[in-house]
Amino acid sequence: MEDQPLPQDPGNTPFRFRRRQVPEAQTQESWRKIESRLSTRRPGLIRRRIWRAMAAAVALPLLAYASYFIYCQLVSGGMTEYRTAYGEIRQVLLPDSSLVYLNANSTLRVPEEWNAAESRAVWLEGEAYFEITKKPGAGNARFIVHAKEIDVEVFGTKFNVNMLGARTTVSLKEGKVQLTANAPISQGPKVIMMKPGDEVLVDKDASQLKEAVNTELIADWRNHRYHFENTSLADISAMIKAKFGYEVIIADPEIKQKWISGDLYAENIEQLSRALSLTMNIEIEQKDQQLIFSLKEQ
Repeated sequence: MEDQPLPQDPGNTPFRFRRRQVPEAQTQESWRKIESRLSTRRPGLIRRRIWRAMAAAVALPLLAYASYFIYCQLVSGGMTEYRTAYGEIRQVLLPDSSLVYLNANSTLRVPEEWNAAESRAVWLEGEAYFEITKKPGAGNARFIVHAKEIDVEVFGTKFNVNMLGARTTVSLKEGKVQLTANAPISQGPKVIMMKPGDEVLVDKDASQLKEAVNTELIADWRNHRYHFENTSLADISAMIKAKFGYEVIIADPEIKQKWISGDLYAENIEQLSRALSLTMNIEIEQKDQQLIFSLKEQ
C-alpha cells in the first residue's frame, strides 16, 4: 500500500515516500540478536574497566612514592640537613664528635656517611660556631666548611662563620684555619691563613683581614647575647632581618644617625625590641613582620 503524496508548496519540487511493512517475527529476531551481543560483551567490558581501575589505584601511589624518593635523593644528595627557624638556636653533634651551634635562619648539610679515609666536609648557609675535633692521620685530619663565598679548611679549631648579612665573616678563636675565596678577589688575598684572634670579611670581590679581635665574644649569640661597638642602625637592621625575619622601618630620618655600643641580652624579638628602645631612647612598635623605629614624643 502506498501513502498519498504530501502536499507541497507550489514553488517546491514534490517528493513522495513509500513505506513498507516489516513482518513482526523479523523485527523480534533482530532485537534478540542485538540483546545477545550486548549481553556477551558487557561483562567482559566491565571486568576490564574494574581491572584498569584497580591497577591505577595501585600504580599511582607507587609512582608518587617513587617520584618523591627520586626527588629526595636529587635534592639531598645523601645529606642530612639541619635547619633553624627565625629566632631559633640549635646544637648539632657531628659524626666525628665535633660540635656545631647553628644560629637562627641557618642551614647545615652533613653527609650521611663519613669516610675515614677522606676529608670531612659540611655545607653551611647562615651562621654557625664550630668546635672541631682533631683527627689523626693525613686523610681525615682536614675539615672543610663549604660556604657560598668561601671554603674554610680547618685543623682542629674553634671558629665562627657568619653569612647572615650581605658579607661573609670568619672569626677564629682557637687553632688554625685556611680560608679560600670561591670567587675572584680584586682587593685583598684570595687565600688567607688565619691565626687565633683574626677575623676575615669577604664582600663580593674583596677580602679584608682584621687582627686582634676579641674572639671571646664572637659566639655569644649562643647564649642570646649581642655585642655592639659603634654599630650603625643599618647593621642592626640587617641583623634583625637575618635572625628574626623582621623588617625595620625608620619613621624619623634622625634615627638613622644613631650608633650603639654595649651588650644586650634577648631571647626573642620582643626582648630585643625593648632593650634597643631603652638603649637608643626611641620608640619601637611591632606590627606584623615589621619593627617601626620612631622618636619618642617630648
